[in-house]
Amino acid sequence: MPTAVKVADDIGGFAGPGTLYRVDPPLNGTEHVVLYHQPPAFGQHGQLCVILATKNGAVFGRDVRPQPGTYVTDEPNHQLALQLAGGYTITEAPVGEVVS
Repeated sequence: MPTAVKVADDIGGFAGPGTLYRVDPPLNGTEHVVLYHQPPAFGQHGQLCVILATKNGAVFGRDVRPQPGTYVTDEPNHQLALQLAGGYTITEAPVGEVVS
């Protein structure tokens, strides 16, 4: 079963505060993704974005385009975005494991 473990909150450098997750199996060549919510603006709905990331929360490679799992919403739901991205379920890190 594909899993996602939260690594960090409040990752900067995006249109909204990001949350870094470690995903297993990897998504498009990386084990990490950042999810952030771009709030509604100028009459348009908000968007929850899924971005490929490094273990430090930086963009993975040169591609900053939103990945599968990105969807239009004014009420962000990380569980739904991760499910759409690759069937991931948010889980806790195993006891004693350092999340990075």
